[in-house]
Amino acid sequence: MSQSTHHVTTEHYQVTHSVGPNQGGIRLDHFLKERYRRRSRQSIHRAIDDGDITILRTQGRHVSVGRVKPSTALLPGDEVRVLTERKPEPEVDFNYRVIYEDAELFVIDKPANLPVHPAGRYYFNTLLVHLKTKGFVDPLKADREFFLAHRIDKETSGILVLAKDKDICAGLTAQFAARTTKKRYLAVVRGIPPERFVVDAPLARAPRSKIELKMAVVPESEGGMNALTEFRRLEVAGDFALVECFPKTGRQHQIRVHLDHVGHPLVGDKLYGMPEEDALYFFEREHLTPERWARLLHPRHGLHAAGLGFEHPVTKKWMEFQSPLPADLREFLDRQRS
Repeated sequence: MSQSTHHVTTEHYQVTHSVGPNQGGIRLDHFLKERYRRRSRQSIHRAIDDGDITILRTQGRHVSVGRVKPSTALLPGDEVRVLTERKPEPEVDFNYRVIYEDAELFVIDKPANLPVHPAGRYYFNTLLVHLKTKGFVDPLKADREFFLAHRIDKETSGILVLAKDKDICAGLTAQFAARTTKKRYLAVVRGIPPERFVVDAPLARAPRSKIELKMAVVPESEGGMNALTEFRRLEVAGDFALVECFPKTGRQHQIRVHLDHVGHPLVGDKLYGMPEEDALYFFEREHLTPERWARLLHPRHGLHAAGLGFEHPVTKKWMEFQSPLPADLREFLDRQRS
């Protein structure tokens, strides 16, 4: 038996890959090449020779691994462990709250500063990897999966539902696509909008923006996708307001773009609530000058996923979850009244 004691540390992390029942006899280097397609065969061989790749074999003493080589034949039930250098990542907030869990679903209340899935500089400091490692207690198991039925931005707080099975996730995703789910958001905006208003404005990628992920109101004749959001003003706090948002479609950044379109952008929005040159400065440098921070008024955009309703994909029971306005947004509003 060969076993590594490394799990997740500040310098390294270990990813485990289980050998399935139909993979018996495959060479170790071929097994790894299928999972690390961007790595050359030479780098995989070097990692094996350096001892960064080990095999845990517990099927019995008569099937010991021996010295691990690129040509080592794997057995069903083996666990291939890959040790990799861990790169520094920006700090995030892992204080998410589990609202509901069963055999199929996992519903959480996500804090603002937490990316959902790996992207850019974030890998370990994401919700999905944190769940896979059980909060960094376990090694990162490649076959321990959580599937996103929908997404919310890193800075958006609130309710997020994940599935533990790919087919279950497909059923949930179909509900979002069919618009049978019930979504409610809370937004802190600049200015005082009407008590009730509706924005029916198609969206597409911003045609003249240098920021790739930026969206804009674009006519359908020019490629815009239909987008509809209903709004209701709940509170007024000085020159700001708390607005309830009911998106009827699910376009990227829909609420943020629609609010900016009618002159009431989110407080703290680095993409839509500030001039293009300031937004470009942030996305290119990933920081802002003190003057630009001051113009934002709040360190993150003021959007919170406050309510979500859907049909359980197995029991068919209607389920609804609620999350109150987070303390940082409540405190911002309270300061405006004083």
